[in-house]
Amino acid sequence: MLKNRKALKEFYNKLNEQFEGYVQMSDSRIKSAHLFKTAQTLLTWDKLHNATNYIIEMALYSPTTKRSILIRQQNSEWLVLDKKLSGNEPTDSFFTVTENTPKMKIAQIWEEEPSEFCKIAQKSLDVLELKYLMFAGFEKGDKS
Repeated sequence: MLKNRKALKEFYNKLNEQFEGYVQMSDSRIKSAHLFKTAQTLLTWDKLHNATNYIIEMALYSPTTKRSILIRQQNSEWLVLDKKLSGNEPTDSFFTVTENTPKMKIAQIWEEEPSEFCKIAQKSLDVLELKYLMFAGFEKGDKS
C-alpha cells in the first residue's frame, strides 16, 4: 500500500511493539541509533527526522507478534508492506551492508494462485507463487 508522508507518520506513530531492524534515512548511512539488533522501542518520528530528511528504507520485525514491516520510499510516496509471519516460512540469511551486524533473515511468503499453465480438463490448478520477501529479524548467536 502506498502512503504519503502524513499517512506514513500516522502509521509509524502507531507502532508500539518492540522491533528488531533498521532504518535508512536519506541524509546518512545507517547509524547505530537506527539499527536495532535486539527488539526495542522505536525512536520517535521527530528524533528520526530533521527538517529535510526522509526514510529511504525501513525493515522491522517483532519477535513477539511475528509482525514484519517493510517500508521503501518510491518517488514522493512510501510502499508499506505489513505482514504477520507464521514462523514456518522458508527463510534465507544474508550479510548486511553495515559492519558488525548479524545476518538478516528474510522470510519467503508464498500464496496459492490459479495458473493458466497448470490445467486439468480446462480447469486451472492452484500453484504456489512467491509474493513477498519480508524481513524476519537478525540471526542470533555466532553464525557468520
